[in-house]
Amino acid sequence: MTAFSSSPDAPSHTPNNKVLRKDVSGNNASALMVNLVATRAKRKRYGLALLGALLLVSAYVGVVSGSLSINVSELLWHELSQLTRPLFSQGALIEEGGANREGTFNSTHWYVLTELRLPRVIMTLFIGALLAVSGCAMQGLVRNPLADPGLIGIAGGAAAAAAISMAIVPPLVPALASVWVALWAFGGALLAVWTVLRFANSAQGVSVATLILAGVAINAFTGTIIGAISYVASDDALRQITYWTMGSLAGASWTLCALVAAAGIIAISGLMVSRNALNLLALGESEAAYMGLNVARYKQAILWLVAFAVALATALCGIIGFVGLVVPHMCRTLFGVNHNVLIPACALMGALLLTVADTLARTLFTPMEIPIGIVTSAIGAPFFLYLLWKQKGVFNGSL
Repeated sequence: MTAFSSSPDAPSHTPNNKVLRKDVSGNNASALMVNLVATRAKRKRYGLALLGALLLVSAYVGVVSGSLSINVSELLWHELSQLTRPLFSQGALIEEGGANREGTFNSTHWYVLTELRLPRVIMTLFIGALLAVSGCAMQGLVRNPLADPGLIGIAGGAAAAAAISMAIVPPLVPALASVWVALWAFGGALLAVWTVLRFANSAQGVSVATLILAGVAINAFTGTIIGAISYVASDDALRQITYWTMGSLAGASWTLCALVAAAGIIAISGLMVSRNALNLLALGESEAAYMGLNVARYKQAILWLVAFAVALATALCGIIGFVGLVVPHMCRTLFGVNHNVLIPACALMGALLLTVADTLARTLFTPMEIPIGIVTSAIGAPFFLYLLWKQKGVFNGSL
């Protein structure tokens, strides 16, 4: 036996064992990665569920809060007792604990609940979701967390058209003044977006840089129109213009709720369909096109969906700022950049934020109501400065 022979019991260091150890370590790494992804997905589901629960709580608080305090459970019990009165031979009401509840409530509470509070809260939920999801889509499209839908002139166009309808072209029927202003604002917002897109369109598609610059120019032009109209407007028209530009949900009704709900479902569903396109666009337009995405078509579709959603919200409620800026950034911090989760999270968070802001606007100085745009700006402006502070290295060129 030579010196180089080995015992059969000696450990083997053949290449096959090395491959086996690599396979085992690779399998362990894959298992860890799968567990990590599953844990993150579970946390995101819990986060969405928590947002939904907070949204329900805030909606309930919004319904019961205001200058007239409402006990919803007792009011519903009273209405149920009124409905069941014919079922009792002596006309007795349903009693709880032997206490007769007839006369405790009156029709005023029921009217406030069903005709004022409920439609307002429901409309607030949809408007907040529309503004937040539109801001999320806009930031994903231009790949900038400081962007919001007002960047392309939607709010400016709506405000300029609304000012014209209030001061220069008043409605023939004064009772339809709110509808008249909303139609003008909606048309002005879409006209501003169409103008911006006309400048931004080219043979290569929509140029993001030109889109932003054209939006800045349109906003400046519409600001000039509003200033000129405010200068020559009467005192009543000037007060209307000022109040409208501050935003308000006081005109909510069941008809407007149905309109906003239908438009919100269409717009949010359309943006959800485009969620994978937004994920690809986050890599860059060239990379997205290389991976098979029709960049020009999706950019046009997303821009028009955003324009339609924000134009409707602005036409019905006036200018409500910072929701489309603050909410997407908060959700991106909490849930990551995947639009499959980010869009639903923005819808819930936007509805939550606007519901809380509207409740504060109605209850901080009861019976006076603060325009909701003031409340959202008070929340959004400091947060915007925080974003600028975090991004100052980028703007200073010192990444």
